Amino acid sequence: MKEVRGTTTLVGIIGWPVLHSLSPVMQNAAFDALGLDWAYVPLPTSPDRLAEAVLGLVATGFAGANVTIPHKTAVIEVADEVDEVARHAHSANTLVFRDGRVLASSTDVDAIAEAVGDATGRALVLGRGGSARAAVAALAEREFDVTVASRSDPGWPPVADGYDVVVNATPVKDDPMIRPAAGQVLIDLPYNDDGQPTALTLAGREAGCRVVDGLEFLVAQGAASFERWTGRPAPVAAMRASLRL
Repeated sequence: MKEVRGTTTLVGIIGWPVLHSLSPVMQNAAFDALGLDWAYVPLPTSPDRLAEAVLGLVATGFAGANVTIPHKTAVIEVADEVDEVARHAHSANTLVFRDGRVLASSTDVDAIAEAVGDATGRALVLGRGGSARAAVAALAEREFDVTVASRSDPGWPPVADGYDVVVNATPVKDDPMIRPAAGQVLIDLPYNDDGQPTALTLAGREAGCRVVDGLEFLVAQGAASFERWTGRPAPVAAMRASLRL
């Protein structure tokens, strides 16, 4: 069990729900790997208490936080400063608390860009929440022709043929929703907390896609968050090992 002392610097993850998150396991492994007296904790926060919760973390001396469903868009309004990437996406997943101020950024955007690699062309983004906004921002920056589809749209599910990149930014894990095609880059953001692949990840692997699954994406965005909080290079190997990747 992680030892927390009066000297320990705290960070955490704000979401609703959040108890399924593997971020505490991963980030605490990173802190331990570098011998840092830091600890990362789950912070379940209902939507009507978001602003109150963030200000409470600032007041109690937290160094920062991650933000997950359903708060990535709403937290923009709570921040004192929003970096250009998060402002463009209107989505933030990382908060840094400095001198009583809340600084918001999106490491999701960087992680999407990394996952895409050297792919170009057309992209399909599934979902319209904060993660989807980050994906659209990252893809648009790379000059993709982006289509967005959600379960509330007529004609759902969309046909994925003809797209070079597909991003699943919904929380759906047990339904592939679309039929992936060989040669596509498939970025599947949700993950199962037991490490088993989601239905879409399985479908993508069987179809011959280059798949970046939710755990790999978790490491990429989490490493960037770690570096924003600590100012130290993230121990990516330790983070991946903690998730048994």
